[in-house]
Amino acid sequence: MSRREPEDFVGDILEPLGARVVVAAETFRFGKGRQGDVPLLRRLGLEVRPVPLVEGVSSSRIRELLHAGDVVGAAGLLGRPPEVEGVVVAGDQRGGTLGFPTANIAVEAGLLVPGHGIYAGSALGHRVAASIGVNPHYGGSERRIEAFLLDFEGDLYGQNLLLELWQRLRDERAFASEDELVSQIGRDVEAAKAAVRPD
Repeated sequence: MSRREPEDFVGDILEPLGARVVVAAETFRFGKGRQGDVPLLRRLGLEVRPVPLVEGVSSSRIRELLHAGDVVGAAGLLGRPPEVEGVVVAGDQRGGTLGFPTANIAVEAGLLVPGHGIYAGSALGHRVAASIGVNPHYGGSERRIEAFLLDFEGDLYGQNLLLELWQRLRDERAFASEDELVSQIGRDVEAAKAAVRPD
């Protein structure tokens, strides 16, 4: 996207979306070589509603916080908890055998996902204990996003699931035994019950 000419971005992306109004700071730049700006958007027929810059808030800083797993810090800059969204797909079915069936969320490639770890949050009005990582206990290497919805029963396969992340609980790690893993998941679930949504 950053290599597109600004006019092509407006014509190929914004216009097909039906965009009529763009909300941006007066310093906003887009397109190849950052050539696109607010006056160009206006010349191309879009209404631009300028907004003031907020000191200390930038997309770069938010990305840094999310890469570090600091979802509380990111929420403070976003004005809401960060979210992960994707389709629920079949996984290894291990969670169910351990007593904690999880929804495995397939996220589009290229989307920003918080750093590996165990998180508390919510989805579908239920509290969630979620794992983002490679399942090191089972020697995994592929990143997965698995969400255990507390007090939920049902089939979510094929559905789009929006996971709101409230708090990073801990690092992911391997355990000496499956019993240790199950005990830790139980503690993670209790921590998810006590977690507070950042505002």
